[in-house]
Amino acid sequence: MESKGTISWNFLKDIADTLDSYRIRLLIDAKNEIISSAIYDEEQYYQILLQMIDVERMKYSLFNYLNTEENHNFKSLKQFSKQNSIDIKKTLSFLELLRNERLIKVEYIHNNNDTTEGNSSDLTIKDLSIRSLQLIPSEVKSIYEPVKVVYETNNCSGCGLCAGICPVNCINIYNGFGKLDEDKCIRCGLCYYFCPRTYLPVNLLNMTQKDTSKLENFPKIGYYLEVYSARSKIKEISKVCQDGGISSTCLYFLFERNEIDIALGAKMSRTPWRPEPILIKNKEDILKTAGTKYVNNPTLSLLNELNKNSSKIAVVGVPCMMQALLKSEIYNIGIPSLNQVEYRIGIFCMESFSYESLLKICETLSVDINNVRKTDINKGKFFVYTHKGEDLSIPIKEISHLAREDCEICFDLTSESADISIGSIGAPSGWNTVIVRTPKGKQLFDGLVKNNLIEFKKITEVQPGLPMVEKIANSKRNKCSKHIAKKEGENKRTPNY
Repeated sequence: MESKGTISWNFLKDIADTLDSYRIRLLIDAKNEIISSAIYDEEQYYQILLQMIDVERMKYSLFNYLNTEENHNFKSLKQFSKQNSIDIKKTLSFLELLRNERLIKVEYIHNNNDTTEGNSSDLTIKDLSIRSLQLIPSEVKSIYEPVKVVYETNNCSGCGLCAGICPVNCINIYNGFGKLDEDKCIRCGLCYYFCPRTYLPVNLLNMTQKDTSKLENFPKIGYYLEVYSARSKIKEISKVCQDGGISSTCLYFLFERNEIDIALGAKMSRTPWRPEPILIKNKEDILKTAGTKYVNNPTLSLLNELNKNSSKIAVVGVPCMMQALLKSEIYNIGIPSLNQVEYRIGIFCMESFSYESLLKICETLSVDINNVRKTDINKGKFFVYTHKGEDLSIPIKEISHLAREDCEICFDLTSESADISIGSIGAPSGWNTVIVRTPKGKQLFDGLVKNNLIEFKKITEVQPGLPMVEKIANSKRNKCSKHIAKKEGENKRTPNY
């Protein structure tokens, strides 16, 4: 037989393990339900299935490789990457899947005496300790739970990604909380697979942002290239923006240069100060989205409307949304809308509120929600500006108990997984702090400068500057760590970061 020896026994074993995978079998069995739901057409269904098969095959290939010995390290992963001609980051993505399926144990070993400054790691990852549990794949059925376990344990961030990629449209996000139609659910686990609050490989996100093969940690505000203070020169945007108007100006430029066909963002609904997702289709639509919304908005839920046509997409959103998008890029299985995202424009976020909580804040300040002109968080206070010209405020510490519980388990202030991050912290009044993180983000910022759409200064030239951003970011990380430790101490579910 001429083909003898071209297919190894290990390869066949990996294929057998893959086809026996719970996730693969469910996608195959649910083909008719998926096609009839019309979220994905038949060609897209097969694309997703085949890419998922490829991910599962490589995952089990790594699993069987690690099972050859009880202990492995980062050098072992490099060897596997070389043998299979894949990038080390891809190997690490499979490692994280195995770890979160409890098929192996992984420990990150840190070099604690590293005291490097600035944007470098101050807690360098020295190596990995990987211990195989010597399990047999056919005897371990890794089942991905429906993402309702995230909803029910107050871990859901309300980003909307689960609803935006569900193949049978059985998830709805309202007021920041998800609801699952269990009669329609096919238990495929895609929602769980992509959710940033099930498991989030933070070290891998850092490596992807920097595009490095080294294990590094960026514990302050994430990896970045440059930081500026800037504000828009576009009059229409300056009149309605919250601070410097840079996020709106980014979209203006991208539409102007035909870099994008559509953008995902948030606008106010007919209910006063309750936001809702919007598909931004042109420069005129941008003005509808101006201003900060402190009530949760499931922006990514609109992704399922963008599978039918090929479009270049920008997404404006908060840290959990940027994490979801970058995680889905790392674990790419061919979801059409996700593969069309060209720009991730991140917004700073300390915490968000439910709509009911916003009403309680207004009640505390004795103001009718219909009379609110603008809301803002600045200098440790929540401000409400009314149509009657009143400036009302309350210390954040007095309303922190009204914030969403899931925000307490978020460590990210500055949208570390974005291409470019924008917020008001650290910038003078009327300006934005702008963190350029990736080459694509730098290309965007340079385009704003070149086309005279913004005025800007280096962050070192303004007060309070980057130290304030880092201080508040560190505060959020510490609060997150304490809250997660508390929940774990009470045997409650937490995200796996």
